Amino acid sequence: MPYVSWCRQCDAVSPAPHTRSADAEDELVQHRRAAHGGLAPAAGDGVRKVHDEARGDGCLPSGSALFIAFLLFAVLANCWGH
Repeated sequence: MPYVSWCRQCDAVSPAPHTRSADAEDELVQHRRAAHGGLAPAAGDGVRKVHDEARGDGCLPSGSALFIAFLLFAVLANCWGH
């Protein structure tokens, strides 16, 4: 999963996700230097994992949605049979 850096103090977020957490941390250090004089803001900041949209993480139906779709299909198939 890709990584992004964020700053709670000023709501700054990485413009693009990074494949390595170290790259996101480097970007965060640059942000601290530019926006906060090199100090970490009191509200905190950090690096977090995010879903990779290109892989489809979080986009596939859950097991319960598939079960409901199967039940609906079974009921409709039963109705067409009579």
